[in-house]
Amino acid sequence: MEHVLVVDRKELEALLPPAPFTTENMETIRRFILEHHFFMEREKAEYDDTVKQIIPYVIVRQEGKYFLLRRLKKQTEARLHDKLSLGVGGHINPTEETAEDPLEAGLLRELDEEVAVENVVSLTAVGFLNENNGGVSDYHAALVCLLEAEGEVTVRETEKMSGSWATVQELQEALPYLETWSQIVVEKVILAGVV
Repeated sequence: MEHVLVVDRKELEALLPPAPFTTENMETIRRFILEHHFFMEREKAEYDDTVKQIIPYVIVRQEGKYFLLRRLKKQTEARLHDKLSLGVGGHINPTEETAEDPLEAGLLRELDEEVAVENVVSLTAVGFLNENNGGVSDYHAALVCLLEAEGEVTVRETEKMSGSWATVQELQEALPYLETWSQIVVEKVILAGVV
């Protein structure tokens, strides 16, 4: 049975503005998660509105283009099937607890499981996403990071996802087909000039 990293929802949201995305107080938010997290059975956490599962959500960029994923029907989370996503990531498990930074360790593990990146130039936290408009997002929050890549980038889990590069213009055109988090990231990070 999988256990995932969670934090108390009310305590987390007391640190956040009412908007679904923020670039402010990132170190305070990160420190809160590191100091106050615990692990819960994923099956319970997916429908427990007293906690938020923390997801590292990595945007991959190379030469001004963004790696765009299509979530296929064999992916675990049925609520995201056939959605387009900018974010690579997933749950943080107890195996990351012994790392110096469990958030970074979980991020790197999830990235490595899903996507092969030939050369990571940089990895930077760019914001925190907490969107509560129904569905899967109500039970998750995301530490959004930008990974600058060089060389080849490919999907490892080809039975769960496919990937291709998209320009900013192509992302704007695909906006209605993106999962909600990716829509927020396009609008609040990419088009807003945060990255």
